[in-house]
Amino acid sequence: MKNEALTRQVYQLIKRLYDYGVREVVISPGSRSTPLAMASEMHPELKTYIHPDERSAAFFALGLIKATERPVAIICTSGTAASNFTPAVTEAFISQLPLVVLTGDRPHELRNVGAPQAIDQVRMYSNFVKFDIDFPLADLNDAPHDLIEATMLQASHYFRGAGRGPVHFNVPFREPLIPDLTAVDLLVPEPVTVFEEERTVDLSALAPLFEKGNGVMVVGDCQHQRLDDILQVAEQFRLPVLADVLSQLRGLEHPNLIRTADTLFKSQQTIQPDYIIRVGKPVVSKQLNQWLTKQTCPQILVQEKSEADTFPVVPQYHFNMQPDTYFKSMLKLKLDVKNDLVSEFQHLDRRLAEVIETHIDAVRDEGTAVAKLLQQIPDDEVIFFGNSMPIRDGDTFMKHGRAFCNRGANGIDGVVSTALGMAAHQTVNLFIGDISLYHDMNGLIMHKLERSNIRVIVLNNDGGGIFSYLPQRQEEALFERLYGTPLGLDFKHVAALYDLEYHLADENMELPEGTHVLYEVRTDRTANYEAHQLLNRKAKAAINE
Repeated sequence: MKNEALTRQVYQLIKRLYDYGVREVVISPGSRSTPLAMASEMHPELKTYIHPDERSAAFFALGLIKATERPVAIICTSGTAASNFTPAVTEAFISQLPLVVLTGDRPHELRNVGAPQAIDQVRMYSNFVKFDIDFPLADLNDAPHDLIEATMLQASHYFRGAGRGPVHFNVPFREPLIPDLTAVDLLVPEPVTVFEEERTVDLSALAPLFEKGNGVMVVGDCQHQRLDDILQVAEQFRLPVLADVLSQLRGLEHPNLIRTADTLFKSQQTIQPDYIIRVGKPVVSKQLNQWLTKQTCPQILVQEKSEADTFPVVPQYHFNMQPDTYFKSMLKLKLDVKNDLVSEFQHLDRRLAEVIETHIDAVRDEGTAVAKLLQQIPDDEVIFFGNSMPIRDGDTFMKHGRAFCNRGANGIDGVVSTALGMAAHQTVNLFIGDISLYHDMNGLIMHKLERSNIRVIVLNNDGGGIFSYLPQRQEEALFERLYGTPLGLDFKHVAALYDLEYHLADENMELPEGTHVLYEVRTDRTANYEAHQLLNRKAKAAINE
């Protein structure tokens, strides 16, 4: 028996998701979510992926969002299946990614009575979603239809713009769960028109500061921000542009681009500009953030986000808009700018680039391995860094290319899955530590199922390498058990399990051909730490000279 009310409800919901911009759906199989899964599968224009692990599935969806800049839906059944979405929902919230969470649920009479696979799913992600709703059970009245129309209009506000972020639809179903699979006419798309607000800004009040002052631009995480005119602004206002590894600027060529800021500020904290323009989310570099905290000059934050990221210090001005809108307004100011800092930064950047290049040739450790491999990656391929040490080595050594990372909550959850989500649309090179790879090893199933174009470069120092750089390393009696955590994993077996071609790095550090590869680089944590300290000493000596 087909449930007519359920069919109308679920088909309208899935149709409207498509109408408002969703093009991909990641489904984790389960019984109570059957109507949502079948309606998605029956939609003629939706691309569906089947992923059996909810935690990894949700991060895979984040990768799809990063690759396409479109909202992506995820579907799971009731119970702890929904709980496993939580880490990715958290990351989506902080990173402003439009993840549409659809959780199937038990009907109201089976809640809180001890029925199987029933937990309280109402507002279960309330700290980490922009919008949520617990839908009523389907019936044949017009009220559910009107509610879906209102809900989609409201929720779609969070699919784009300054308020972008995850939304949660909890959808209870009463058996029978199978919709009418012949009613595909209910899925015919009906495009909706959303008018974006056009904004400009008058910057004349800041003109005296720009004209007379020595300014610096710090560009942080701009994975999802537009920077169309940034180099023209750098030229016209003689601004050194300190480009974070996630700035999306490392692949561009301009004399004002500074790629060595992290190394520079490990040794030099005395530079004092007259104003600072911060673009995007905070930078990776701890040393650069420390320098920003010390400055007493006006700081301007340009970031399309209603709840501004004020870290590491609250700015005097926040322009809540896409950077390219701000830059266009800045270019309208016809000023005679004399900024003396740009030549100083250019000189230091050239000198430190020479030091880093010499260090790469002379030293063999995890950092220089990352550097040598980065040099071999074509410009049209994506670089995806795991958190902890890979993103930091990327910040030090990456000279070209486009880099991405789950830098919202800065966790190691779901790194493999997010990279594989991006790999559904483009070739990805994933740099990841052994602990982080182990943590999301389930995610590799999507390579086996989808044959995505990915190179997994695992930096295996047999443990948590980043802890060697923290004060905890001085507590030798406790350090290895609590923080070093050696796992003794042989990743050759992992490659075989998930249909990846395995390669073990040798001294030549040559990236293998092909895009279905697991490439293991074995390093030593103590040697890595000592090599990083050596580079810092070399940099400090060069600056002092």
